[in-house]
Amino acid sequence: MAAERAGPLLAIFTRGCEHGRVKSRLARTVGNDIALDVHRALVVRTLEAARRSGLEAEVWLDGDADSLPAHAFAVREQPPGDLGARMLAVVADIIARDRAALVVGTDCPVLDAAYLQRAARALDHADVVLGPVEDGGYVLIGMRAPHAILFDAIPWSTSGVYEQTLKRVAAARLRHIALETLWDVDTETDWRRWRRLQQDATPDPRSSRSSR
Repeated sequence: MAAERAGPLLAIFTRGCEHGRVKSRLARTVGNDIALDVHRALVVRTLEAARRSGLEAEVWLDGDADSLPAHAFAVREQPPGDLGARMLAVVADIIARDRAALVVGTDCPVLDAAYLQRAARALDHADVVLGPVEDGGYVLIGMRAPHAILFDAIPWSTSGVYEQTLKRVAAARLRHIALETLWDVDTETDWRRWRRLQQDATPDPRSSRSSR
């Protein structure tokens, strides 16, 4: 009997938690100190989501590994090139190890373990799985073969990333599944949205008091 194929390998794409090197759009209005705190908090959330998902994962890092929050994942250095070239190289590396590849960023505060698990299951039924975000990009992409057309000459860091990717998917006649749309923290408006969400999720201590 043939051995059961291992599940997808999750590649967590991130920068190190280094002052002045992260969240440049956010830093323009709130400063590098807050930008670094936000980036670190998002990295922590993503690492925890990966841990809770039960998927095997690696951190693919641009920066200093010692700057990362504590975690139990292997850390590998991102290859050179633009974002598309780097992601394609990582996907190809994982697929060469006979694994499907899931690549996820660390900018999304509402990404959780269940979302990652749904992405992994979607790869049983599609050539490509995508996790779109509201600003026109995506937080996650997965595939079982390295489709270079999905990474070459994409207008990265623009509102057209997801639309262009879907056009390439259609042109290549690939089956795809899109997960629910999430949102990233890139600007001060996004950060304040996340702060409001955190405040709404914090229980009011008065609600737990017994009535007298």
